[in-house]
Amino acid sequence: MEVYRLYLEYNGKNFFGSQIQGNLRTVEKVLRDSLDNLLTKKYNVYFSSRTDAGVSALCNVVKLECSEKLNIKLFLEKLNYILPEDLQITKIEKVKKNFDVRHPKYKVYQYTIYNSLNKPTLYKEYVWWIKEEISYSKLKEVAKFFSSIRNFDFATLKEVTDTKKNTTCNIKIVVKKFHKFLILKFIGDRFLYRLIRNLVSLMVDFAIGKITLKNLKMIVKNWKWFKGKPAPANGLVLVKIVF
Repeated sequence: MEVYRLYLEYNGKNFFGSQIQGNLRTVEKVLRDSLDNLLTKKYNVYFSSRTDAGVSALCNVVKLECSEKLNIKLFLEKLNYILPEDLQITKIEKVKKNFDVRHPKYKVYQYTIYNSLNKPTLYKEYVWWIKEEISYSKLKEVAKFFSSIRNFDFATLKEVTDTKKNTTCNIKIVVKKFHKFLILKFIGDRFLYRLIRNLVSLMVDFAIGKITLKNLKMIVKNWKWFKGKPAPANGLVLVKIVF
């Protein structure tokens, strides 16, 4: 069995997430349909990170197991030719058979907010437009709060449909401002289903003065699961996965 690591880049706008779901257009289904045209023998693919419908990726990683030895350069060219414009493979490399795609050292996600009274004209499909004034200092304060807790149990912020038993995560949140854009970078060893979007929603509520830090801490401590509305998926991008 030959094992390869594929680096995927995709625009999540027209995908129903990364994981295969019947005949829905997902990243995995489109990738498998293309691989079916190139590989003559049985193969398996395993994704490092699952992304929701509407979430994009500059770098998701897939483990490809196949019984065929590939000419990597030629295979990459053929695969990208078959794949649609909103899904491309940026790199393929051969790895050891014991490569564990599901346990990287860390992942980096980025969430972008456009904070203005006026609608964005550029990047409007890839940001969360918020009219209410967001306090940059408060956004950094709440980012520091979540970043300061090691092995934090995010069970209160996970989705009720998330069946993961281990809900502890180590997450660092970095906040930057560029003109009207607020960039929230999430660096973590693991993320629960919709955790980042739920965190962004809570952080914005605090930064616009809807809730106090005391309220936020009580929410995180006492809620069985997150009952608020997650931030829109289109503002989220999977930027990097490091092994």
